[in-house]
Amino acid sequence: MKNWLERTPRTMGDWLALAAGTALLLAAAGQLPGLLRAAAGLLALLAPFGWGLVLAYVLDIPTRFFAANLFGGRRGGALAVSYALLFGVLALLAALVVPQLVQSLTAFAGRLGAYEETLRRLLAWVQATFGIDTATAGRLVQAAGRALQGWLAALSRTAAQSAAKAASGAAGAAADAFVTLAVSIYLLSGKAELLQAARCCLRAALPPGAAAGVLSVCRLANRIFSGYLGGQLVDALLVGGETFALMSIFGLEYAPLLAVLVGMTNIVPVLGPFLGAVPGIVILLLEAPWKAAEFAIIIFVVQQVDGNFIAPRILGGATGLPGLGVLLAIVVGGAWFGIPGMVLGVPTLAVLAALARQAVGAGLTARGLAADGAPARKDPPPQ
Repeated sequence: MKNWLERTPRTMGDWLALAAGTALLLAAAGQLPGLLRAAAGLLALLAPFGWGLVLAYVLDIPTRFFAANLFGGRRGGALAVSYALLFGVLALLAALVVPQLVQSLTAFAGRLGAYEETLRRLLAWVQATFGIDTATAGRLVQAAGRALQGWLAALSRTAAQSAAKAASGAAGAAADAFVTLAVSIYLLSGKAELLQAARCCLRAALPPGAAAGVLSVCRLANRIFSGYLGGQLVDALLVGGETFALMSIFGLEYAPLLAVLVGMTNIVPVLGPFLGAVPGIVILLLEAPWKAAEFAIIIFVVQQVDGNFIAPRILGGATGLPGLGVLLAIVVGGAWFGIPGMVLGVPTLAVLAALARQAVGAGLTARGLAADGAPARKDPPPQ
């Protein structure tokens, strides 16, 4: 086949075959947009199966925990507890958090005019006290107020349109949710059989050494990803709960809104606490400076407790990355894939780093070197 492709056309048959092949390539190129649209449609149809796989992977973490600690290794009862926990969290969000979030957003939108007036008075006081021209800052405040009001109005229109679309497509959404749930249940209940079938297919398709290497990488990736993602979700839940409790004790406004924001951004390592704290400080600073100071103190205390006591016990050595490696994974993952890249970049780099360490260790051992690169010491022969 290779010799035929490299052969110079000489006969009429060669030229006809070349023309036919060129025509087929051009026809395939012309059909490429349609094929891409068909592939996109197929992926849209398979989206519930993909979400079911994601849900099954996430729920497998508490399932393994409950099976090992409550049911003596049996997964049936652990599955029931995991799904009951999932539905309980969703019901709690629907009954408590969502209405309070809507109420917080509505109250914030209603106070925008008062916040803008407060900033104007503050700028006037600065100009009268220190003689600083604040006209430009006043125009910026006015422009920011108009932009924020327009964004909130657009958000209200978008929410109304989304609600109308959700009402019209409720049947489709319910069907997709049912398929996602059914796929996750099937994958979790048949996990052992499915993994065994995948291992058999892999060993049948690859040589023994290559198959063993692929399975070893998969086990390493699963250990790192499951430990990291499970720990981050539990840690985010605890941080959000602590923030809500402390804000409620001190009587600060927007406690549900800011607690959910802090908990969600805490999934992002290193930068997450700052991403969640800055908007809350700005919002409460417009309400009253001392409230913003209280919120900042609450965030500082929560992050200190979490970083020194809670997170090390939950995450442990799930990644094994130094601080610089975590920051590199966040920056590169965020630049390429946004927030999901910031979350998944850390375990991905941890897997690559673990594989690199294994490769370096194997290379040093093959050359008779110790782990630090020095020549390995040979034990003296027995006397």
